[in-house]
Amino acid sequence: MRKIIAAVALSTLALSAFAADNIVKLSVDENGFNPKQLNVTAGQDFVIEVQNGSKKAIEFESKPLRVEKVIAAGKTVQLKVKALKAGSYKFVNEFNEDKVKGEIVAK
Repeated sequence: MRKIIAAVALSTLALSAFAADNIVKLSVDENGFNPKQLNVTAGQDFVIEVQNGSKKAIEFESKPLRVEKVIAAGKTVQLKVKALKAGSYKFVNEFNEDKVKGEIVAK
């Protein structure tokens, strides 16, 4: 029984460390996304942590990733993204998509 508990504990720690290593941070304010380009490793799941520092809600949208999320002013959310093939994937603030754009580059 102790071996099972130890194995579960180690597995949980390993998963936590894996998730922490695969978080990319993105902030948005009235001037747009920062950084405008996120670099990720192709073939690995990852999380985009989006911090909305603007005074209005935004809608993070990436049609190629099939991700869409409204984020209230001053809030931070984490968006889980499945492993990508190498390439470039656009995202926007749909509420201001002509000006607020960015991209994810998977290498």
